[in-house]
Amino acid sequence: MNRQLKPYLAFLLMGTLLTFSACKDDDEPGPDDEQEVITAVTLSLTPTGKGQDAQATISTLTGSPVQNAPLTLRPGTEYTAVVTFSDESKTPEADMTAEIRNERDEHLLVYTFTPEAGSGATVNVNITDLDQKNLPVGLETTMTTGAGTGNGKLKVVLKHQPGGLKTGSNTTAGETDVDVSFNVIVAN
Repeated sequence: MNRQLKPYLAFLLMGTLLTFSACKDDDEPGPDDEQEVITAVTLSLTPTGKGQDAQATISTLTGSPVQNAPLTLRPGTEYTAVVTFSDESKTPEADMTAEIRNERDEHLLVYTFTPEAGSGATVNVNITDLDQKNLPVGLETTMTTGAGTGNGKLKVVLKHQPGGLKTGSNTTAGETDVDVSFNVIVAN
């Protein structure tokens, strides 16, 4: 081969190697970017006085939310409530609540009760657990029903608010990890 072409060929080969070794697909998530998978949300309520415990689970494993039973509450009652999260796609089922608790400085649960038209039911939710900055988390709450009866929906939204997004009062900032609505019956 001509001696004059060898330096150019070597330069071309080196440039090609640098180009291909520098190309990396940064759009693919690495192991640190893995999102938690939550396919089930369970609300467990215990009355602070006498009464029946209430529990309901919503599963999204099949793609659309399915509630196992309505959350049946008594009017004029205060409940201690705990919400838990799991990944039913794993065997055995994976409890995701511990991960959320460990990252409580970056998570906020938002609860909204909406009565059906003509319903006299009310459910007030007060978050009782706090993160390390004294901001609400929402894994533990008290829920109080009013004196009226009827049906409604209790919407539960888990917000992931990393990097200083969490203020305790901004319920829309960050990504939504879970958004489900429990069917609620308030009856004697």
